Amino acid sequence: MKVFKRFSAIQIARYVKSFHRGAFMVESVGEFRFANGLVTIESQPSHLKTLAGQVNQLLRSLRCDESLYA
Repeated sequence: MKVFKRFSAIQIARYVKSFHRGAFMVESVGEFRFANGLVTIESQPSHLKTLAGQVNQLLRSLRCDESLYA
């Protein structure tokens, strides 16, 4: 499990994109799980869902950027 000292959506998105399945933790926020290249939000409290949504949005934009260069 990767531990991030602070919430940086772009760093987390790159990490999730690299491994596709696993978990990470942000020290001041809490633990997140991801599968299929997206952070799961079903079992998260509402304030964590917002953060997970930000990461997922960045992941989607990273996928779109790749298709432009392929």
